[in-house]
Amino acid sequence: MNKIDINNYITKQMKEVLDFQEEFAKKNPAILNSIEEGRENYIKERAYWNENSLNLKEEKRVIQGKHGDINIHIYYPNNNNNLSCTLFIHGGGFIVGSPKTHERMIKYFCKYSKSVVVAIDYKLSPEYKYPVAIQECAFIANYLHENAQNFNINKNRISLMGDSAGANIAFNTNLYLRDEYKNNSYIKTLILYYGLYGLKDSTSRRLLGNKYDSLTKEDIKYYEDCYFENNKNDKKYYDCLSADLSYNIPPTYMCVGNLDPLLDDSITLNELLQINNIPCQLQIYKGVMHAFLHYTKIMPEANEALKMSAEFFRNNQ
Repeated sequence: MNKIDINNYITKQMKEVLDFQEEFAKKNPAILNSIEEGRENYIKERAYWNENSLNLKEEKRVIQGKHGDINIHIYYPNNNNNLSCTLFIHGGGFIVGSPKTHERMIKYFCKYSKSVVVAIDYKLSPEYKYPVAIQECAFIANYLHENAQNFNINKNRISLMGDSAGANIAFNTNLYLRDEYKNNSYIKTLILYYGLYGLKDSTSRRLLGNKYDSLTKEDIKYYEDCYFENNKNDKKYYDCLSADLSYNIPPTYMCVGNLDPLLDDSITLNELLQINNIPCQLQIYKGVMHAFLHYTKIMPEANEALKMSAEFFRNNQ
C-alpha cells in the first residue's frame, strides 16, 4: 500500500501513545468483527487515558425519548448560574464509546469554556441505525432548550460539540434541528474535532489511515455498513459537504492532526463554510494523528486544542 510511514513524522508524545496501544493490543487481542469485544476493549483502553481527571460536579439523568431511555451525564464548571451549555457527542465510529470513554476531554473543555457540558449516551450502531443517533441528539438539544431552568443553563446559549463520528453527528444534529424542528436559533457554536464530513476519497485518505487509527478505507466502510440500514437510507444527514450551508449554520471551530486521514474532510468543510460566509476556524496540529484529544495526560497539542476551542466557544456566545 502506498501509505506514509507516520513513524517518521509523529511527535515524541504521539509515539508514546502508539507504544501504549501496541502493548494494550497484545494483552487484549480483539476478536475480528466482534462489536461486543471491540466495545469492551475500547472502554479498557480509554480508562487509562481518563485516569486522574478533574474533580467537577457531575450528575446523571435519564430522559425518555422516541427510541427509549436516553442517559445523559452533566458536568458543571465552578462558576455562576445562567450558564452556556454544550451538548457533547462522543466519537467511536458510530459503534463504540460513551461519555465515560471521553470524560477527560469533556471535563477539561468544561473547565476551559466555563460551560455546562451535557454528554449524551446515544444509541449505538449496528443495533440502532441511522438516523437514530442524530434524532436522539436533536431531541436532547431541544429538551435542554425547553427545560433550561432544570439544568441551570441559558436556553438560548446551547452549542454542539463532537469528536470523530461524533463531529459528524453534531454537525448533522444542527441541520436536523434547522430542517425538521424548524428551530436551531439557540445553537450558538459548533465545536468539531477531526470529523468525517462526506468525502469518499481524498489525498489524506490515500496517504494516511493505518492499524493505529483504525481509519483505513476498509475500516470506514465497516463503520458505514454498521451505521446504515442495508445502504438504502437517504443520507441527507450524513454528507455534510452536500448540505445547504447558506443559512443557519452557527460559528464553527474545527481541529485535526496533519497525520489524520480525515484531514481533507475538515479542510473541505472549512472552505465551504468560508464560501458561505460562516464564521469558522480550523486548527491543524502537526505530528499528531486521529483522536489525539484523548491524550491530554501527555500531549500538549491536546490541551492546546481544548483551550483554543473553548476560547472560540466563549467568543461566540
